[in-house]
Amino acid sequence: MRCNPTHSRRAIRRLAALLAGLCLAAVTGCSSEVYDPTAGSLSLGEGSGRWELPSEPTTGGVLEIPSGDPFADSPRVLRADFLNTGKSDVILLRLREGASEHAVLVDTGESDDYETIRACLTTYGLTEIDCLIVSHFDKDHIGSADRILQDYSVKTVYMPDYVRDSALYRRMMATLESRPDTAVRRLSAGEEALVPLAGGTLRINSTDLYPAGLTLGSDDSHAAEENNYSLITTVECGEIALLLAGDAEQDRLTEFLTVSDGAVYDLIKIPHHGSYDKALGDLLRESTGLRYCVVHAGSAAEVEASLVTAMRSVGSAAYYTYDGSIAFATDGESMVMSQATSP
Repeated sequence: MRCNPTHSRRAIRRLAALLAGLCLAAVTGCSSEVYDPTAGSLSLGEGSGRWELPSEPTTGGVLEIPSGDPFADSPRVLRADFLNTGKSDVILLRLREGASEHAVLVDTGESDDYETIRACLTTYGLTEIDCLIVSHFDKDHIGSADRILQDYSVKTVYMPDYVRDSALYRRMMATLESRPDTAVRRLSAGEEALVPLAGGTLRINSTDLYPAGLTLGSDDSHAAEENNYSLITTVECGEIALLLAGDAEQDRLTEFLTVSDGAVYDLIKIPHHGSYDKALGDLLRESTGLRYCVVHAGSAAEVEASLVTAMRSVGSAAYYTYDGSIAFATDGESMVMSQATSP
């Protein structure tokens, strides 16, 4: 059972965020912005060369960032990169507190996404991954897993507790067998793993929906129910929370809502590449103060109109990876969202 992290300070922040979101519902995800729901918009102090809070607090606002990193000097920071890999999922989390840093990779896209992932890891100078989270075993989530495991030092892999009779799954498991220093953590039905990291905490929630000893078919014979076996990961940094929902569909989201105990989120990675169902609408509505939604999709045609309407109705800014890779950062109080322009 996931405990509700809401307390009085967070509730006040949520109210401010909700009011700001209602005013900014028409904002689109095509530029960089900073949002501080407690103290208002951020401003650049004259001659300071860094972002500072305004002297007089205002209602929450948005400000385009011409350059620089507003959290470069922060004692802790969580950064999330949502990579533009088409209709597949690749999310890189980087957490830092003081001199301690951790890297987490959530899903690995398709097989041909490896070079995109490698380029991102190289950009940040990463050769070691603390956690690899495989939400489920569809080919658009584990496609590059075997190469990641071959080429990088991965400390722990988290995955659901079922088996996929597919070439990609077999390659991933064979590589893991050849990497005895990599721990494998299968989450049994209804289990939740709590993973404390520098600057934040991961909560990885598994489902009660899959039976013990389950084996599904090959890569090309996708089982419709497998999306509902997705691990759902919550990332918490200070007052800020992200929800990464894999490909969870109605049954899985309905289940998750019953155990999430009213938790609210600042950013939700929308499951299943732009699809919509009633449970997703309930999740969006219940996450009071939701600021951002990220959709991993290959084109606008893959995004259902009902999802666009639902995101707008809760005042959330929507970002789509087909417009370019997306970068989020927070120091646990303020948030930054930016998007690269696709060639």
